[in-house]
Amino acid sequence: MSEPDPTSEGNTEPYTWNGSTLCGISPKVTYCNVPLPSNNIPAYFWGNGYFKHLSRNLFPMHTGYNEAREIIGKGDVESLEKITRQSMEFLTGAFGTLCNSASCNETALIRLNLSAELQDWRDQQHKLGRVLPPKGTGLKRASPRVLEILHAADWPEALITNNALFGCGIASLLLGAYDVHTMFSNYVTDMAFYHEHGYQYAFPDLDRLISQGTSDVHACQTPGGIERRAAVQVGIKYIKHKIALEQAHKASLAGYSARLDRRMAQTVSLCECSLLGMAEETIVRGFDPAGVMSDLVFGSPGTDVVDVGGDLVNSEIMNSFLNTADITETGVVTEERLRRVYDAYAHTGARMLTERWAEPTARMCAALYTWHIQNDRNMFLRRAILGWPKVRKGGRSADDQREADFDEAFDERYHTTGFSRPLRNACNGEDTCDVVDRFLANTKSSLLPQLWEALVIDPLRYVRKGTVDRGIEERMEESLRILMVSVYSEGLVLEMVWLIAHANHHAWQVNRLFEAAMFGSLLDSGALVGKLDRVES
Repeated sequence: MSEPDPTSEGNTEPYTWNGSTLCGISPKVTYCNVPLPSNNIPAYFWGNGYFKHLSRNLFPMHTGYNEAREIIGKGDVESLEKITRQSMEFLTGAFGTLCNSASCNETALIRLNLSAELQDWRDQQHKLGRVLPPKGTGLKRASPRVLEILHAADWPEALITNNALFGCGIASLLLGAYDVHTMFSNYVTDMAFYHEHGYQYAFPDLDRLISQGTSDVHACQTPGGIERRAAVQVGIKYIKHKIALEQAHKASLAGYSARLDRRMAQTVSLCECSLLGMAEETIVRGFDPAGVMSDLVFGSPGTDVVDVGGDLVNSEIMNSFLNTADITETGVVTEERLRRVYDAYAHTGARMLTERWAEPTARMCAALYTWHIQNDRNMFLRRAILGWPKVRKGGRSADDQREADFDEAFDERYHTTGFSRPLRNACNGEDTCDVVDRFLANTKSSLLPQLWEALVIDPLRYVRKGTVDRGIEERMEESLRILMVSVYSEGLVLEMVWLIAHANHHAWQVNRLFEAAMFGSLLDSGALVGKLDRVES
């Protein structure tokens, strides 16, 4: 069977990628009246007419992001290799502290403890039975209904866990690609991310699968295809280097956090995101390298916020909350310091989520919110309900929503500055806010209002009630999975991207579900003390 036209949208022919059916991920994508100029939103399958537009500056270069711009430079593969080398050298020095090696950095690791007040709160909550279960493995297969909607039952097993499908998988589906073949191939290459979760042990063919993606002849012929795949290989070097260091020292790492300055924090965070391939293709297509770097740097707090408590006791030294000078200067984790760091990170992501939400790497970061809920690993709803009593309930209005660049929110030492400015695209702070009301008023789809309910209203109803119920959590998780793939199958990709991005913004600065999850993480059971939070051989 011959390949379909690689630039066509909405092709439903049952063609495959190495035996995986692709007809369920080639929707007829439509575009609604969304709050961003349409000429800045690329086509979903953007191969159509790509070469005709090479002479046009389709995507803006953004103001700000000054230090990120210095670090990333042109954003080519050579730049990423340099950044990765620097990050690997930092890790080697930090871990070397534990064994007094010649490469050690004696000040790079700091032992941390909870403040007396937070420790008392944790002890009291544990006595009441409010204990966060250990993090899951993230290996559960997606439900038959989800796989049916996407026609994905014949995909490789590693790609159809809830963790992968609603992580790198949904990110690829939200971003689009040159064509559907390349989009699926991109998903396969991004599976390198899951080395961090030990997928290579659970799925022995993972590396062979990734190799098929990086050597995909068709995808390599598309703009940015070769560079993307070269960057994936660069990123794998960092991931495997860090894993090797953690395996060698895991018994000695409990309670330690790395200390680093602001510039190195951004440098390492770019690699920690483990999606250098996605970043590189985005840059090759013409998006602002500094904006791309800022997005991937935000990926660290975007994932670490729910792991603060666990990373205090397990063998992870790179948690972007615990790495800040606010924490490492004293080694004492206090409620006030966590809130200060939380607010700084919330401000650094606000512009991306409300202004630049349609750009590829912004779409990926937006989907971190749904991934936390859906991945059978982080139990986001449990963290949120456990930590909800600690959440600040005021400060929801448009005037309270703020933004700042990373090099404004943190000083050179990586200490919060307290600086922020009013957010230009703020909402009125209601559970269903004014901008969402206007957005939903313009849609004829019954699924989009349901999606907002599942993203925001249902989680808030659950955490406000205060009663832990794993059955309710599981129903909410699966409902969101089915809704997202159903909305996708209707071709409402852009609408879904915007709703997810705005729900993510709400979770950081309006309803502060991320703040709840952060404090809920402090109620960790301690089951991973001295261990790694991944599947091991």
